[in-house]
Amino acid sequence: MKEEQFLSTHSSQWTELEGYCNRIAKKGIKKLSIEEINAFLKLFKLASHHLAYAKTHYQNGQTIFYLNNLVSQCNTYVYTMPKPDVIDSLKRLVKEYPKTIRQYRYYILVAFSIFLVGAIMSFGMVYFKPDYATLFLDKSIIEGVSSGTSGSHASSWDYPLMSSYIMTNNILVALRAFVFGVTLGVGTIYILFYNGLMLGSLTALFYLYGDTVKYWSLILPHGVIELSAIFISGAAGFVIAKRFLIPGELKRSHSVINGAKQALSLMGGVVIMLIVAGIIEGFFTPLDIKPISKLLFALLTAILLGLYMMSPYIKKAEITGGRADEES
Repeated sequence: MKEEQFLSTHSSQWTELEGYCNRIAKKGIKKLSIEEINAFLKLFKLASHHLAYAKTHYQNGQTIFYLNNLVSQCNTYVYTMPKPDVIDSLKRLVKEYPKTIRQYRYYILVAFSIFLVGAIMSFGMVYFKPDYATLFLDKSIIEGVSSGTSGSHASSWDYPLMSSYIMTNNILVALRAFVFGVTLGVGTIYILFYNGLMLGSLTALFYLYGDTVKYWSLILPHGVIELSAIFISGAAGFVIAKRFLIPGELKRSHSVINGAKQALSLMGGVVIMLIVAGIIEGFFTPLDIKPISKLLFALLTAILLGLYMMSPYIKKAEITGGRADEES
């Protein structure tokens, strides 16, 4: 890319960043909203990448001098910013995280689809030929579930232990799906697909030999949130993989670093989701109440989680509707 084209492409972003710098210089950083601070930091990161690009490709141009001054000015404000407290962080999680989910919704959909394909495939295989279960599950798990073939509905199986096993597995899956993004996404795809195979085959066994109502009542209350966390973790892994494969105008190393920062914005919410799921698993799942009550609780968590994730769309619809009313 020629320097003139580089300037015309990014000058509007630099001008916007200059505007933020002027506002901070006159009124201070506290006068900016959280959204404006995020926009300022995003533009600052872009300008830093542009400076690195310019140093590589336009060593004798004026672009380096201009960007160096702009980035230096931003550095002054960035490193003197007051660090947010816990309350501010929680408020940001509530308001900003659903927007992040919306931004990466297609990555999440891809992760969910890969998991679902694995689950459906293994469910069909095991349901019609139970011997295939050995391909996906430990023999001890298979024997425990199949011990209920005499009509006892697997009464000898330790359901709380089964639920704990799945919870621990899901936490490891979430972390691996994220980390394995560095394998160009191959590891992330494998983790999602294989664990879909595990859940599908286990579910098929319970449909054949176990008490399926009790099975779902012990899996879903925390599983709704845990599985959502897995899909988001997979999306985070794909973000890193894309930045590695398609660096764009940036150096590959800079692109991967930028992708890792974006992925971490997803993983912050995943940590909270796994903590909440762990609390449900530890205190609600073991309660001696009817399975239907636990299933209703799972439905409630799904509705609340869905409303939380859909909040950006709901607010957008309200704003659009309000404008339409004003115009009419």
